[in-house]
Amino acid sequence: MNRLLESAALTGTQSENREPQGPDDESAYLQPEAIQRRVWRNGMTVVGLAVLIAAPIADFRVTLGLGLGGALALFNYRWLQSAVRDVLAIGSVKTPPGTYLKFIVRWLVVAAIALAANRTGYFDATAIICGLFAPAIAIMVEAGYTTIKALARHDGQR
Repeated sequence: MNRLLESAALTGTQSENREPQGPDDESAYLQPEAIQRRVWRNGMTVVGLAVLIAAPIADFRVTLGLGLGGALALFNYRWLQSAVRDVLAIGSVKTPPGTYLKFIVRWLVVAAIALAANRTGYFDATAIICGLFAPAIAIMVEAGYTTIKALARHDGQR
């Protein structure tokens, strides 16, 4: 259970109950720190590619909306990651007071920024919502990568 919580929090430090693994270890790609870095990189790549593809073929409002939605999604992802890490760092079985409110406020801030940006007329609402899916796509890319690595490792052990 402890390892599951550590993975969920994507802690940035090695745990005392886990043996450090060197760069030569074949399962190093499964380390929470490595997964965290790849998901973050994949998210930025997804947003960048979406904006680059939309720029020449879509309306300027759509391109700006994709960029803003992606930026909000990445901001939201980091904020969630930090909040989960803080909750798990306490080490209590009970959730600290105000935790649920923080999760709600996080989405209200993102929604308020998206709404205000859309009201200016410079950002397309649909594109903002599409941009908010960047972390989901990044996680799917990571799941595919991890699956391919695991299958390749399994085939190599036969």
